[in-house]
Amino acid sequence: MSTVKTGFEFRLHGLEELLEALEMLPTVAMQKTAVRNAMKKALEPVAANYRSKVPWAPKPKKYAKSEHLRDSITITSALKKSQRRHAMRATPDSVVMYVGSTAPHAHLLEFGTKERWHKKKVKTLLGSKWVETEYTGRVTPRPYLRNAWDSSKHEIIPIFAAEMKKNLERAARNLARRAAKGTLTQKQIEGLLE
Repeated sequence: MSTVKTGFEFRLHGLEELLEALEMLPTVAMQKTAVRNAMKKALEPVAANYRSKVPWAPKPKKYAKSEHLRDSITITSALKKSQRRHAMRATPDSVVMYVGSTAPHAHLLEFGTKERWHKKKVKTLLGSKWVETEYTGRVTPRPYLRNAWDSSKHEIIPIFAAEMKKNLERAARNLARRAAKGTLTQKQIEGLLE
């Protein structure tokens, strides 16, 4: 069994001028920012679809400080420390974005659990009665995120292309404005002279 994690990768075909324009940005940081912002907008339909599929239920008072699963869905380039060891390794010139929940139980719902047991008997409230039990049950998989991805993935590339165009135009305007003011950084000047 392979322990290598795989991700979804796509290549843009027919958008050569867009990629050439991206290469014209003077610094890698500006290029990555343009791509990251476009990816964030392009992944929003997946996140919105995920939010719409997750069930909503009132929280018991003892969980009043925690977020609902629906409220914890986000698009980000950062992962929690516990998630990093299982993630794809990004190269210095790549951009990786994630859609998912920050709730600690999200993966249990998405992938389910096997039969679980306590080591010792535990008192549990069952209806209006307290019972002692060792068995905690199992969770059947409910792939909300996977279904959201499958139903929304066709929308990503057109949105990404349109957002990249907007981001590149915005970056060009900002560079022109900063050049007119004389506030370009040394790296930006060097990148523009190449």
